[in-house]
Amino acid sequence: MTRLFKFAGMLLIAPLLAGAVAQPRAGDVRCTRCHPTETEAYARTQMAHSLSGITREPPGSFTQAVSNTHFSIEVTDSNEGVRMVQHLERDGFSGSYVPTYAIGSGTHAVGYLIERGGHLFQSPICFYAGRGWDMAPGYEQNQRPDFLRPVTADCLACHVGKEQPVMDSLNRYEDPPITAEGITCERCHGPADAHLRNPVAGSIINPAKLPERARDSVCEQCHLSGEARIANPGKQLSDFQPGQNLEDVFSVYVFASSRDPSQPGALKVISQAQQLALSTCARRSNGQLWCGTCHDPHRQPTDAKAWFRARCLSCHGDALLRTHPKPNDDCIGCHMPHRPVSDGGHTVFTDHRIARRPPAESVASTAPGANEDHSLVAWQEPATALEQRDLGLAEIEVGERIKDAVLIAHGAKRLSDVWPGFPKDVALLTGIGQVLLGVNDPQEAEAVFEQAIQAEPDNASNYLHAALAWNTAHDPEKAIEYLEKALRLDPLLEQPYTVLAGIYKEENQPAMVHMTYERYLKAFPKSLEAQRDVKESALR
Repeated sequence: MTRLFKFAGMLLIAPLLAGAVAQPRAGDVRCTRCHPTETEAYARTQMAHSLSGITREPPGSFTQAVSNTHFSIEVTDSNEGVRMVQHLERDGFSGSYVPTYAIGSGTHAVGYLIERGGHLFQSPICFYAGRGWDMAPGYEQNQRPDFLRPVTADCLACHVGKEQPVMDSLNRYEDPPITAEGITCERCHGPADAHLRNPVAGSIINPAKLPERARDSVCEQCHLSGEARIANPGKQLSDFQPGQNLEDVFSVYVFASSRDPSQPGALKVISQAQQLALSTCARRSNGQLWCGTCHDPHRQPTDAKAWFRARCLSCHGDALLRTHPKPNDDCIGCHMPHRPVSDGGHTVFTDHRIARRPPAESVASTAPGANEDHSLVAWQEPATALEQRDLGLAEIEVGERIKDAVLIAHGAKRLSDVWPGFPKDVALLTGIGQVLLGVNDPQEAEAVFEQAIQAEPDNASNYLHAALAWNTAHDPEKAIEYLEKALRLDPLLEQPYTVLAGIYKEENQPAMVHMTYERYLKAFPKSLEAQRDVKESALR
């Protein structure tokens, strides 16, 4: 099944979040006037450094064996600060890129974003704490790595204080694309304007005083990825505001089996809320235990072992110490150890399941096995009118990822049933259309994609989807027409170039093949594949 690459929330760059020391972020200056202690301490936390300008890392080089791609990294000083150049070379072709942003402050890893023509793309390499340069999460087995992976607004939602995406685009942004780099105070406390006009208690959100579901949602917006995050109609992930329930904006879906405390599976990077819910501590607290019970988001403890031990004893009491085996001064070291994650580029994260006896590190995956039940359930159910719509979209997204035809079929059935209630819902239409393409019914798929075009006529992705349907239906003229429409709307959408070239090959038009690859190279002048395609097509 062909579809545009879509980040599932922050699954691929989330492992890069990590603490360094800096001054308060620009987005927090207004808060500093009255809360200097909190903002100064917060500036030293991981969240305050979720994204920044390029930071100084050592130069280096390595070769990815699976693709035989050689990478080298140069780091120098410039008038604007640190300048980094990332080079890659494969099969005699080479390219160089200057990253614009660094994701993460270095506790675990630092990744990089490239800006080109108002679009953001992800670098395929990262700098990992303790082991240096290597492939970024999601690129480990990529046989043709390059700097072409689009970075969507949903992907940035939990890494950036404030981004400026262009509506109805995949990865295009206003200038500048990011106006507040690290996570600001408003991410947890909501808009500050009313509080600044009347700075009294109650004029701004205090997460600890919210109802339980809204309270937990503040943390879950970035610390619960699940298997799929499905935005409600007309919403995007970044629309969430503190004080809302998460499901007012989007719903998170997990494997049903993952809700079983006796089957914890492997550790994932962004699953802290899901892990904590499995703990005996949380299950017996009747909703009293939450992230804020142990974490103060305003500061990084200088002695983590002592800090969290005190948090444990605040519930368990000193009596526990008299019966607890010695040594008993490091609660988290024993019950919340750092363990390898299954989706984070060989990094390790804290296990929030607070297990009496933590599971072995050899557990390989959170997903059920090939012959097991892949049923999805909502973390918290959305509004009744959205239950089948959101679950259907989640089943299709996860089914495509893990190649489960049964899950996809369930999702398609749900969407078909609720379609009359969502006639202009582009996400629903796209999901149905992609399933129809997957079962080789391109005419019906094209009709559905046409409805998506009518709903969002300025969205290049809709035309690409329709073009793929026409191409599958063996109508090259219509496919070419729609591909050209997609490129007029977004010349930096990569897939239309390669699909166009493939059509012209089938039509035995070598001159058009070469011209298309030249257009591809003009749009992506450093792309190794574009360079190779232009050279090979010139020889035909």
